[in-house]
Amino acid sequence: MPRGRFLTVLILLGLLILPLVLLWPQTLGGKTLLPADTLFEFQPWKSASDSFGLGPYPQNHLLKDLILENYAWKHFIVESIQQRQLPLWNPYTFSGAPFLANGQHSALYPFSLIFYVMPVWRAYGWFAVSQLWLAGVWMYLLCRVLGQRRVSAVIAAIVYQLSAFFVISIVFPMIIAAAAWLPFVLAMVELVISQRPIGGQPSSAPWVALGAIGLGTMMLAGHAEMIYPYTLFVLGTFALWRLFVARTRRSPLYIIMWLGVMAVLGLGLGAIQFAPMLETALLNFREGSASFADVLSWSYPWRRLIAFLVPNFFGNES
Repeated sequence: MPRGRFLTVLILLGLLILPLVLLWPQTLGGKTLLPADTLFEFQPWKSASDSFGLGPYPQNHLLKDLILENYAWKHFIVESIQQRQLPLWNPYTFSGAPFLANGQHSALYPFSLIFYVMPVWRAYGWFAVSQLWLAGVWMYLLCRVLGQRRVSAVIAAIVYQLSAFFVISIVFPMIIAAAAWLPFVLAMVELVISQRPIGGQPSSAPWVALGAIGLGTMMLAGHAEMIYPYTLFVLGTFALWRLFVARTRRSPLYIIMWLGVMAVLGLGLGAIQFAPMLETALLNFREGSASFADVLSWSYPWRRLIAFLVPNFFGNES
């Protein structure tokens, strides 16, 4: 094996080992990421909290979504698969509610296969490791595409995959799944702009196709906020900046056309989840429940800008 490929394999392996070490109790050990102690806030579990050696309050009550919602969603999906049914409708929520259209369960996301072949309580740890590894790999790819040396790319990959954002968001599988693909799509945008050759000829179509697959996969993760506005805003800003500073072999209009094709194809691939999700959101009982003025009133005051530099300046509930 050539030395370059051997180093790449070692780097990819290292980017897998780091999150595995971080989450070894939840993967190789017998623990789970599920905050089951939050259940003891409610009856009938609360009456048994003393027998389990638990206090009157959970360790972190802000994490309860993972056990009260996400675990129930994953269990329902697995149950439907075992019964050879599509989980279109959830009969266990009130009088029933759309399920597959909801999207936040990430049922169609490729890496959710982990939940379908492993015990759900254990799969959370392995899923988190897979997404942290993926985030590191794609950031390494982005840095190499941008011309960074291996050492710089490895440092960037580690910083990204083990950043505070990813680590604290592990309890929200749909968030880390969507965020993991951002560097990959950025790399494909860069390859389109630079017209990276394939077979000696400047190319666009292969990078556009790969970028569309990455964007569509990100959308299947089911976290709408990560797509709009974050991802699309970052992609647009990055593309404009690179078009401004890079020396392209084609005209900017030609590049913009191909980037538009990437966006349309990516959104089309993700529409299998996003289209029904949008319809469900528009029919939600919260639709129209708050005015624009109400939403603005929830904004942080200007003094909170200091939290960009010192996040815990005003304290931290966790």
